[in-house]
Amino acid sequence: MYKEYSTKHILNVHKHCDGGWFWIKYSASPYLGCEYGCSYCYCREDKYDPHKREIDPEIIELEDPFSEYIKVKKDAPDLFRKAITNKPKDLIYLDSYQPVENKYGYCRKILEACLDLEFPIFINEKSPLLLKDLDILNEINKKSYVNVGWSIIASSADKAFSIFEPNSPNPNSRFESMKILSENNILTGTILMPILPYIYDSEDNIEEVVKKTASNGGKYILDGGLTLNGYCKNYFFNFLEKYNSSLIEKYELLFSNDKLYSQVNIKIHKIVLKYCQKYNLQNYITRPIDYFPIEYQINKKVSEKYFLKQERFN
Repeated sequence: MYKEYSTKHILNVHKHCDGGWFWIKYSASPYLGCEYGCSYCYCREDKYDPHKREIDPEIIELEDPFSEYIKVKKDAPDLFRKAITNKPKDLIYLDSYQPVENKYGYCRKILEACLDLEFPIFINEKSPLLLKDLDILNEINKKSYVNVGWSIIASSADKAFSIFEPNSPNPNSRFESMKILSENNILTGTILMPILPYIYDSEDNIEEVVKKTASNGGKYILDGGLTLNGYCKNYFFNFLEKYNSSLIEKYELLFSNDKLYSQVNIKIHKIVLKYCQKYNLQNYITRPIDYFPIEYQINKKVSEKYFLKQERFN
């Protein structure tokens, strides 16, 4: 179900770039909600939920409004172009290549604005639908910078994948898309997060994801742990019960003990780091600085080195 609505806001301007992660300063999306409906998605939390103030009976009766009821920002491309014009040039985070894009085509039009204004972009994506706009991505890459991080936590479409990402494109289709981008000299890699403890944290799965990333032209792996708060926890546990009810107790313990949670995530990160070294991949994204005025570039490079000294990268 799609619903258009009027808004004056589309561009988020972050106080600081997310140092050590994607290096973004801005973010924008023409659609609210996600049809892929991954069970672990943190966007169902109250502070992100696009439906928390909705009282429409059609929404209330839905099992998962977040994935079944997509809100479309009217005139999103025009809003975006007006918002980004005259902003200092910096990296923009984009996403939302989901089925609704086939109807509206707003992602492509937003890319056209980025091309015209020569803004660099980072795209976090799950869908090969992105490739419909390969022509524009190539043009942006020539003028500024394009980086596409593929969200992949499973090396194959196994039983767990069918439960936790029931509506998402097959992992192999993402790796195949990664290869096409790489062949077009577009920087790409894998966003290996959230790694689900006791499900996708095995050495076999992690090595296979890293190996497939390398063999398909990816240059980096970014890994991160699962966060569960409020409604998100209850929602995710419904799927965890379907997969393996014996894990409920383990998850309850893990997410009620900060020390244990930290230990588990450090252990997982070290496994990722080991295989990044084996397959010659970075476990971080190099900060793009060429689009900054030359007098700022040294400062940006120094800040990158500071962020990369953090424990997460070692």
